[in-house]
Amino acid sequence: MIWKKITINTTVEATDIVASVLFDNGIVGVEIEDKQNLNSDDLKKMYVDIPEILEDDGKSKVNFFVSIGEKINNKFSNVNTNLVDNSYMMSTDNIFTKDEFDSILKNIINDLKSYQDFINMGSLEIEENELDDNVFLNKWKENFKSLEIDNINILPEWEKPKDGMINIYIEPGNAFGTGNHPTTKLCVSAINMIFNEYNNISLLDIGTGSGILSIIAYTLGAKNVVAIDIDENCELNIKENLKLNNIDDYGKINDLANDVLFNKRFIYGFGNILENNDLCEIIKTISYDVVVLNILAPVIISMIEKGNISAYLKTGGSLILSGIIEDKKDDVIDTLNKSKSFYDINCKSDGEWVMITCKKR
Repeated sequence: MIWKKITINTTVEATDIVASVLFDNGIVGVEIEDKQNLNSDDLKKMYVDIPEILEDDGKSKVNFFVSIGEKINNKFSNVNTNLVDNSYMMSTDNIFTKDEFDSILKNIINDLKSYQDFINMGSLEIEENELDDNVFLNKWKENFKSLEIDNINILPEWEKPKDGMINIYIEPGNAFGTGNHPTTKLCVSAINMIFNEYNNISLLDIGTGSGILSIIAYTLGAKNVVAIDIDENCELNIKENLKLNNIDDYGKINDLANDVLFNKRFIYGFGNILENNDLCEIIKTISYDVVVLNILAPVIISMIEKGNISAYLKTGGSLILSGIIEDKKDDVIDTLNKSKSFYDINCKSDGEWVMITCKKR
C-alpha cells in the first residue's frame, strides 16, 4: 500500500482553521510543525526543560497522511465488534480511491481559500510525498538506534545485542526515556560509575518515565529498585520494558501488602511525592544509596525544598539530578546549598543540559 504525506503550508494563526477544514472533509489526524515557543502551562506538562526557540517566523506546516488505492474490507468483518477491542481492527481511516481523494483535496483547497479575506492563511501551497506502507509504519524507528554509554548498550528489540556489552532493551512508547536524550545519558553514566564502585545498592528513581534508569540499575545488580512517576500512562511502557529485559521479580505499589512489598527487587508506582503522603511513607520503608531525579529543574527545586528529598537517602548516599537546562543550574545548586543537607556538589554537562551530583551529609 502506498501512503502519501500531504503538507499544507500556512500560518500559525490559521493552523486551527486548517485542521478544522481537514476534519470536516473526512481527514483523520494531523501533524503540525511550527517554531512556536511552549507557554508556561505546556512546559509544566513536560518531563524535561525545553530550550526556547528564538526565531518564530509565524509559518506553520499542517501534515496529514492518506493512502490512495482500492478500498479494503475489514479483516475482522465477521467478528462481533461489540466483543472485540477496536484497537485490533484494521483501520480504514484516510484510505481513498484516487477519484475520492482528488475530490476531497479540491474541496479542502476551496474551503481554505474562503478564509483568506478574514485571516492570513499563508501560501496554502500543497506538497505531496509518497511513502511505502512499510516505510510509513516503521519510519519512526530510524531515529531509535542502539546507543552505547560506557559498557552499556541501549537498544530496541529489533536490533541484535552486542557481545561484551550489557544490553538493555527499551521499547519507545509514550514515556520519556530511550537513552538518546543528553539528560538520560548523563544519568546512565553516573549510575554505572556508582555501581562499579559499590555493591548491594538500593536506588530510587523519581520521574522514571520508560523505566530505563531503574532497569539499568536492576541489571547492574541493585538489591532494590523503586521507580516512581506522576503519570500512570507510563505503566504499560514500563511493564513492556521489564518484559523485554526478562525482569519478572517486580511488583506495583498498592498491589502488594506493605510487609512483602520489598521482597520484590523491582517496585514501581505512581503519584506525586510532594502531595501523596501515603506513597511517601511506603517509599521510605527503606533508605536508598542512590536517588535519581531526571525531571524539570523547578520540580527538582520543589522536591529539595518541600519534599525533603534527603529523607530518602542514607548518610553518604548519592543524589543524581538531571533534566536541568544550563541557565537553571545555579538555581538548583543554590537550593542544595541552602538545604545544608548535601556536600560534594559537582556538575557535568552535555551541550546545554546539566547533571548535578552530590552526597547527603
